[in-house]
Amino acid sequence: MYGEWLVLINTLFNLAILTFTARVTGVLVKNSRLLMSSICSSFVAVIGGQMLWTTILSFILLIGIAFHFKIRSFQKQGPIVLTATIVIGGLLTALQPFLKNLSVTHFIMICFLLAVLNLIAFYKQWGFVKLERLSGQFVFDTTLKIFGATIPLYAFVDTGNQAIEPLSGKPVHFVSYTALRPHLPSAFRQSLIEWQETDPYNVSMFSEDYQRYIRFIHVNTVQQQTVVLGFRFDEWHIKGEPSQVKTNEYIVLTKKAKNFPHSTAAILHFSALSNNS
Repeated sequence: MYGEWLVLINTLFNLAILTFTARVTGVLVKNSRLLMSSICSSFVAVIGGQMLWTTILSFILLIGIAFHFKIRSFQKQGPIVLTATIVIGGLLTALQPFLKNLSVTHFIMICFLLAVLNLIAFYKQWGFVKLERLSGQFVFDTTLKIFGATIPLYAFVDTGNQAIEPLSGKPVHFVSYTALRPHLPSAFRQSLIEWQETDPYNVSMFSEDYQRYIRFIHVNTVQQQTVVLGFRFDEWHIKGEPSQVKTNEYIVLTKKAKNFPHSTAAILHFSALSNNS
């Protein structure tokens, strides 16, 4: 009877691991095939005991039956299965002293539930890491020229940023004020301090030299639509393949740049992905 319980436990854990692996690697596998793989692998593992060759054979059957006996399957799905097995094994080993007084049925149910919940959390974190890696392709080294200063900036192209200056239709980019502050003229910084969001169209605190760079940008927030100041820049060199140079477009200075992706200092308009402005 003890052996049957071991087969059942191994089958349930194998099934959870294979389902997780299929989701992560984006492979569509029939549930019947996953179940068959889990059962066969469990029988070999239980009958063979804790021997190296049976462990290896069990692993080969688990991958091979579920994802076909191909070298590509062992290269792609193999490491995921191994990682998930280590994660679950480590969790259950750590919790085993707290579960030893439970009945066999309750022990199996709780262990299986913990394994599934752990794999779900692992899967979500895996997706987050993958998304971060993909979004890293939209990060560029740039050089911004504005008000006579040349400023290097690490920038992220946000495909959701479609803000434009209403009169010209030119793209609007968002730049961290903290990153630009050391490079901005003191008179301009003082004018920014005096400018009030409650009276956005009053720009009398800016000198005429700066006023000609100003445009009023309407930005939609969760609560309402607000008016912010946009400033025309002279040139923005975006290094990439291929590199491009944007001219006479607009930036909005923001103090809320802590949540910019990849710790960048600027959010570029989606048009920066194209060579066409």
